[in-house]
Amino acid sequence: MWRGVVVVILVGVLAAGAGAQVSPHLPAGFLTPAPVRVAQSSPPPPPPAASTPVTAKVAVVQDVRWIDEGKIGKVVISLDGPANFRAVSTSEYVLIDIWRAGEARWRTTAVQHPYVRRLRVRQYTPQLARVYIDLKQPARYKTFVRTDPHQITVLVIPPWMATVKLPLSLAYEKFRADTGRGTTAVHVLRVDPSSPAIQIRPVLAGDVDLGAETTSVIATRYDALAGINGGYFGGSGRPLGMIVIDGKLISAPLPKRTVFAISRTGQPVIGAFEFNGHVVTPDQTALWVSAVNRPPHAQGVAVYTPEYGPLTPDLGVAVLVRHDVVEAFFNGRTLIPEDGYVLTANRADAALLTGHLGLGQRITLRLQIHPNVDVLNALGGGPRLVKNGQAQVPFAWEWFTLRFHDTRAPRTAVGFTSAGKLIFVTVDGRSARNTGMTLRELADLMVRLGAVEAMNLDGGGSATMVVGGRIVNEPSDGRERPIGSALLVLRGAP
Repeated sequence: MWRGVVVVILVGVLAAGAGAQVSPHLPAGFLTPAPVRVAQSSPPPPPPAASTPVTAKVAVVQDVRWIDEGKIGKVVISLDGPANFRAVSTSEYVLIDIWRAGEARWRTTAVQHPYVRRLRVRQYTPQLARVYIDLKQPARYKTFVRTDPHQITVLVIPPWMATVKLPLSLAYEKFRADTGRGTTAVHVLRVDPSSPAIQIRPVLAGDVDLGAETTSVIATRYDALAGINGGYFGGSGRPLGMIVIDGKLISAPLPKRTVFAISRTGQPVIGAFEFNGHVVTPDQTALWVSAVNRPPHAQGVAVYTPEYGPLTPDLGVAVLVRHDVVEAFFNGRTLIPEDGYVLTANRADAALLTGHLGLGQRITLRLQIHPNVDVLNALGGGPRLVKNGQAQVPFAWEWFTLRFHDTRAPRTAVGFTSAGKLIFVTVDGRSARNTGMTLRELADLMVRLGAVEAMNLDGGGSATMVVGGRIVNEPSDGRERPIGSALLVLRGAP
């Protein structure tokens, strides 16, 4: 029996979400109107006066040290207390944002190392410190945290050293497949999700919505056994479509678009999901939540959770909520509390917040997805490729173009067999040796591989497969493309 599931906003120390990016293949008619009165109440109170968000204790950045360990480099950031952080990299640097952290001494330090050029330390805002590790050439990295003393350690690792031994629950193969215009290389990873030695989950570049990293860098950061690139993304790496990580809704589903999900019981699911969100105010008004970690639509509010990143965008009218209690009204940017969230509306809809909320009032945030399969992790993409063991590509229904369907290109797909085994696939393309595949050819391939359900993910230059720390396919750009998300095979909990 299908029911709605309330996705409870939990909070973590790392982050995700942003940007009003909508797929160019989606029409503009999917918005629904907002405030719904759910019970009789007295008239709304007058708009409250603006106030400054209450801040937690700010840790002091005591030192940032470089330690040369031969081929591996180490950066140790010492603090006098706990702080949140995120790391993200490009081909030119590794960036570490540390928030609720202050008094970092601005400096630039030259480094003699095969992969690292220099360190730069900046106090970006009074509560946000930033450390750049400038690179001479692309590298991978891992982060570690100590609490006694409080330290964040970043290891800079040469790509050739980032190898990982595979368990028996993973099997990789490569072969060539015929297409309508020649042949192309196909890379297949078969995964047994029932094995306690592994877990499957999507991850975001830099663990935040605004970020882009290569698949191999993301895999190394998580010490992943294997992985493929994830779903579509917009500017600055912001994901387009549904993202759920460890039960936290980070990005809402796009209408009609197919999603790959893993339930809390470990069952894979491929299908479309719908989102419904409301904020229930003290006067029993249900405000329509039109976006999660995205700018709001007209007549709706948006919620920014800790998974968005350390700072909100520049907001015109906003409310800081901690433990479901309204703590402050503000405009501009602010740190998102790890034990709360931020609500915002367009300036024309400011009365949605100022007319229904007051300082110290308790509110309820309800974010729901349908159908209810008790989702633990989910990654949006599309279109569907296989349903009930038959090739089925409803590209037009999911607002993809005929050209997108018919073009032979590098592709990435995920599916599962009747026995529940997962199939990760990348197809090389855009080269003299590799034609790539149309979506129909990819669907037929997934059926031949034994998939009873399958879907397409982002492809083209994004198509990448990493197995045991190595890139096994040939990215069509000649190098890896930075992406917004990845689907990883991680080691299971000990």
